[in-house]
Amino acid sequence: MRLVPALLAPGCLLLVGSGEPTSADWAFALVAALALLPGGCLPLSVVFVEAALVVVAGAVADAPPAVVKVAACLAMVELAARRPPKAALFGGAALALAYLVVYLECGECADAVGLGYLLVVLVAAPLLLGWWLRALSQNLAQAQARAREAEERKELAALGARLAERAELAREVHDLVAHHVASMALRAGVAREVLPDLDPRVRTVLDDVHGSATTALVDLRRLVAVLRDPASVTDPTRSLLVEPAELPAALASVVERSGRNGLLLESQVDPEVAGLDALRGLAVLRVVQEGLTNVAKHAGVGARARVSVALADDAVLVEISDGGDGAPAPERLLVDSGYGIEGLRERLALLGGTVTAGPEGRGWRLRATVPTDAARVARR
Repeated sequence: MRLVPALLAPGCLLLVGSGEPTSADWAFALVAALALLPGGCLPLSVVFVEAALVVVAGAVADAPPAVVKVAACLAMVELAARRPPKAALFGGAALALAYLVVYLECGECADAVGLGYLLVVLVAAPLLLGWWLRALSQNLAQAQARAREAEERKELAALGARLAERAELAREVHDLVAHHVASMALRAGVAREVLPDLDPRVRTVLDDVHGSATTALVDLRRLVAVLRDPASVTDPTRSLLVEPAELPAALASVVERSGRNGLLLESQVDPEVAGLDALRGLAVLRVVQEGLTNVAKHAGVGARARVSVALADDAVLVEISDGGDGAPAPERLLVDSGYGIEGLRERLALLGGTVTAGPEGRGWRLRATVPTDAARVARR
């Protein structure tokens, strides 16, 4: 952009000047245009150069070429726009003095009125234009700063509300849910100790209840810690209860625990799922947990089920199916929240995945697709 005056100077000299331009006119025009180049960082120095050029051109010729005057005006505008008013007034005084010298030595203007008009047009007007541009720029910067501050206040208010909600939820989980789970673990442990002659099958059930309750209590405590951690609000990966590299082991643990509940399971887990990122790995784990929980509740003890977790090119395919050949638990023993599948759909929708569930023969089949970051998995 700063080369534009140098490119336009010849045309301006030919169109605006009176008569045929001399070699001196061409030289002055070129120097005046090139002197504008460092105006962005040295605007006051550029004005001094242009003022000196006005005096020299006025001494060599009858009057400074129009290109020199235009260049001096542009330098004055840039000085007033980029520097404080004191520097702009200093530069304006230097330029006005240059025109006064030309007037006194060359008699360019016929009278004082003409000189005043010259100073208004070539000094005062560029000075005022530069100040207007400076004020406009400052107002724009202030408006942008106010907008940023308003956005930051809005974000801080939203963050504060989320932190308050999470703190309240953490208190409820700790005081209500964790209390009951701890009570379950304690009672199951006490029952094992005070009833030494229990049937081995009953003792196995109590051991499983105690182990499951203890594991759930540990997870609840970790969840409460995450809910109370402000950093987890902006970093979702901090809320995970399983590390990505531990995903195959976590899936095997879920399958093993379901097997202890009486299911006859066949599982096939692709070890490459350890390369998934944290959010997708957790989604796969939750799909398997929900699917096996539904099999245990509805297909019943002794049901045959199959778990498949396969890594394709651009997605993880999860499938849990059963034949419906078990002994379902009595309805009075079932506790159904009714939000398991819907919760999975919401979780996977955020990742671009899908969940389908429905009857198949006498049994039930749950299928889920979790899109992957193929490049990340390939690097592992």
